[in-house]
Amino acid sequence: MKINFYTLFFYLFFFSKTFSGELVIKILNIEEKIGSLHFAIYDNPKNFPEEEGKKIGFKQTVSDIINDEVIINDLEESEYAVAIYHDENDNNRFDTILAIPQEKFGFSNDAKVFFGPPSFDEASFYLKKNERLKIEISLRWHYEKKDISHRW
Repeated sequence: MKINFYTLFFYLFFFSKTFSGELVIKILNIEEKIGSLHFAIYDNPKNFPEEEGKKIGFKQTVSDIINDEVIINDLEESEYAVAIYHDENDNNRFDTILAIPQEKFGFSNDAKVFFGPPSFDEASFYLKKNERLKIEISLRWHYEKKDISHRW
């Protein structure tokens, strides 16, 4: 009986990664092929989209992913939201002037921005275990360039 218990324990421990989810992110609207893209994955609505609250955070150079996708493995079954920004000058911070973004950004579900970031609910999605979920995120400015040209 001990052998069966240990075999089962070893099997569950060794193969537990097969029960995790995989998130595939495709970034749209990359205009400038310079700098880095910063990614933040959140699983807690209270922390979204604060720097300290992210579950996973990383950056990749734009040239590495311009025509490719970003794959995040081994995610637990949960509700997640993604926030990204294009750090064109590679200074490792999201540049703003008077709280107005100076760099392009995006959120999962292409959640809209009105006087601040979207809520976790607007940007969140559910990732199941053993699921490979592909999402697309469009980079955008805090305003649409085509809309502002009509105001003049």
